[in-house]
Amino acid sequence: MGEYDKYLLDKNSSTYKRRIIVRVITLVFVVCLSIFLVWKLYPYVEFIKTQEGRKYLKSVVDDNMLKGVLLFTSFQALQVIIPVLPPLQIVSGMVFGIVLGTVLSIVGIVVGSTVVFFLVKWIGYPFVQTMIDDKKLHRFKFLYDENKVVTIMAIMFLVPGFPKDMLTFVLPLTKLSKKDFFFVIMPARVPALVLSSVVGGCIRNEHYIAAAVFSVCVLVLSTIGIIYRNKIVESFHKKRAESKKNKTSE
Repeated sequence: MGEYDKYLLDKNSSTYKRRIIVRVITLVFVVCLSIFLVWKLYPYVEFIKTQEGRKYLKSVVDDNMLKGVLLFTSFQALQVIIPVLPPLQIVSGMVFGIVLGTVLSIVGIVVGSTVVFFLVKWIGYPFVQTMIDDKKLHRFKFLYDENKVVTIMAIMFLVPGFPKDMLTFVLPLTKLSKKDFFFVIMPARVPALVLSSVVGGCIRNEHYIAAAVFSVCVLVLSTIGIIYRNKIVESFHKKRAESKKNKTSE
């Protein structure tokens, strides 16, 4: 619970103890709610990814545009908050078209990321541990005291293949400010969202050759990102180790 130290100075005070109790209760509530939502919503999210599910969502949109928009945006936000839910970006283009699909994906991602950002800021590292495996978190530990975290995270969010939803949980543990989170990191997600919506839009308009070309582009870029992401992370680890070594020698 080291993260609480930056909020509270006197660990023996009643205020500190009350805040710890409130945060523990919040943590338990959020975890239980997440488990419940996964149990309830996972089948629906998987259903929407099928052809039958997309037809159903499109019928909802045709009958009530507002209802369809709210339904999809909610699922997109939950996919960020609960990382085990499958991504829906391509579905957005299939159902809503490229422009609106991209906008809705961005709105959903921003809403979900905002909820995660403030939950992690409020509850701290224990919340992140409940959502993400410790081994995966350890790989990004170098970011916690990294002064160049904005530049590094922007690169990671731009490179396809990086686990962006997982990184969203890591961000609030770093020195990243709210301003940089919303105006630098979030925009770095836009290119990937646009490309996914374009693939979905091409399928919607039955431009299957174009959809195949863009899909191959996404696949190639993602494969390159997956292959080199470990090397990128390792290079940052080495730079951090060298920086610490230099400071120690001074």
